[in-house]
Amino acid sequence: MNYKEKFEASEHRAHYKNIATKILRDMEDLRAMVEHSPTASRRWVWELIQNAKDVHPEHGTHILIDHSPNSGSPYLKFLHNGRPFTADNIRFLIEQISTKDRKKGEIGRSGTTGKFGTGFLATHLLSEKVTVSGVAKEPELEYQSFKMELDRSGYELEEITDAVERAKIAVNHLDESTPLSNYDPNAFNTEFHYNLDDALSLKVAKTGIDDLLNCLHYTFVFVPEIKSVQIPSLNRTYLRHGPKESLSANLTLQSIMVQGDGQVYSLVTLQNGLTTIAVPVIRRKESFELVPIEDSIPRLFCDFPLVGTEVLELPMIINNPNFNPTNARDGVALTQTQRHNKQIEENQAIILEAIELYYELLEYSIANNWGNLHLLAHIRHFSSVPSWVDNSWYMDNVLRPIRNRLLKEPIVTNASQDLVSILNQDGQKYVWFPASGKKEIRSKIWELANQWFPYCLPRESDIELWNKLTWDECGKLDVTQFAKFIENKGTLEEMQSVLLQINAHDWLNSFYELIKTEERHYDSIINNYAIFPNQNGDLCKKEHLYLDNGDIDEKLKDILNLLDSDIRSELLDSLVMADFDSSAALGLEYAVREITTEVQQKTVDRELAKDYRNAFRQLLLWFNENPERAKNLFPALYRTKHLLYDEEEIMENITKAEQLSELLEEYNVENINQLRELIASNE
Repeated sequence: MNYKEKFEASEHRAHYKNIATKILRDMEDLRAMVEHSPTASRRWVWELIQNAKDVHPEHGTHILIDHSPNSGSPYLKFLHNGRPFTADNIRFLIEQISTKDRKKGEIGRSGTTGKFGTGFLATHLLSEKVTVSGVAKEPELEYQSFKMELDRSGYELEEITDAVERAKIAVNHLDESTPLSNYDPNAFNTEFHYNLDDALSLKVAKTGIDDLLNCLHYTFVFVPEIKSVQIPSLNRTYLRHGPKESLSANLTLQSIMVQGDGQVYSLVTLQNGLTTIAVPVIRRKESFELVPIEDSIPRLFCDFPLVGTEVLELPMIINNPNFNPTNARDGVALTQTQRHNKQIEENQAIILEAIELYYELLEYSIANNWGNLHLLAHIRHFSSVPSWVDNSWYMDNVLRPIRNRLLKEPIVTNASQDLVSILNQDGQKYVWFPASGKKEIRSKIWELANQWFPYCLPRESDIELWNKLTWDECGKLDVTQFAKFIENKGTLEEMQSVLLQINAHDWLNSFYELIKTEERHYDSIINNYAIFPNQNGDLCKKEHLYLDNGDIDEKLKDILNLLDSDIRSELLDSLVMADFDSSAALGLEYAVREITTEVQQKTVDRELAKDYRNAFRQLLLWFNENPERAKNLFPALYRTKHLLYDEEEIMENITKAEQLSELLEEYNVENINQLRELIASNE
């Protein structure tokens, strides 16, 4: 063997060693993540569908997934009607070389999504051995059927190298085989067969199928080359349902039918260039109703779902075939770098373009009175920021701009069934969303607020939805904020004027019961806010009020008021059922002491006493009506009650008495009652 031959042999060995090294390294990574990664088990089905799409015939791709988990020998077969394999395709499949072509065509769209590279290797999570059956065709050669096994079960380089060699040997003799004379381009000519040999394989298969059912209708919308997907084990076939329907210059309605269960998925899409957004809807007569996007659905598609991007809690699905995914295809780089990075900038530009489409959708849906507009506000912070996103960039360019736009758009259906905006035209909080850590408390807050300002509340059925969606700039109606609203009313009369068909006392009593359930806020509210009415109807803080023992005559309270000592201002309204310390109560003893003190102070100065003539008169009347009680309660005042009269009042009373006597004598009657009867008989 000469040097040239030795160099060629060395190159051959190095080539196979490189192939085996890469396959082994990737398989080790897959084995390490399969039981712990939340996305690894979901990828295989999309890799197979991508490969089928990349070889679609002119009339489109049809796919059949034969999943038999309960048979004696469980398996999964993936079949499609794609174009035959070329020699390069077969070699790349054996050697696990990607055919991905990111070079953009005339319309700026990337080439094939990519097949037979690391992505395809992910299908070996189903089984480390897969049998591939297909048809080979080169332009100048006949159609030839082939079958080979791709074995990635080895743990040593030699084992992987031998497996690669065996696969090559299986197709080395195609030229000597009998040509395929009855090739049918519409048949399922390509098949990948995976034996599901253990519990983990069965679990991976089920996880992928479940993910397929979640996302397949979106894939149909974004990838027109796919015409049908059959899953016989579930009695389901996904098909396009009717032609696209144009709703406006840029809005399109597309529907996907699931034969077998009769379900129809309807999606509205907006497109600008290669960027498309989609939202699920239901048609309601002449309008549409938005449908929630399931939390498990990825928010970014590169024609196919980028499994893992469900961490982006966006109100729409974004698709662009030119996204630059991470190696694991679980996201797209949206980070910030000090150096120019074309792929990151392209990803960011696509996201910003999608946001503009979202604004267009927002305007259209509001103008056309779509239902469930609140779903367009379904955007939140990351619970855990993924490594492929710069949180500052996301906050500044995605989350805050969308939320700021939403604040003044009429997207909230209020309790009066009108559409209103979160903020009013002056930028002040208008809608108040019940807020508490407990669902039952949020419901009670809404119930009480609905009896006051229903026009500023979300409708009852949306309480929990908005509880998840609100952010700092939204009005959050917790029990503390509610207490502030009550305090601002100032009086019971003002409270009654705004309450709808409910007594203010009953409403307040319900509020006091409510705040008891919020233990961590209870003390702060009852001690810091003027929410308790006194007996004059003024709302006061708890520290300024006492319980009423109930034994104080109302006339005595009136007298104290006339004496400038308004006891009602210190007493809790008797119709209020609030928790006050019973030891902090005022009763008759206190009222008597106050009256006695006030009268004694004010009768010392006869000039000052004139200002309280009415109070003294009312006290004298009470003495007259209750002589025995007066003697017992006010012994000192009763003995000196003459001091309660002033000289002018005495002279006035003497004059009136003389005039009355003369009048009785003139009409020849004995008392005032006879005089009244006489006057009445002459009317």
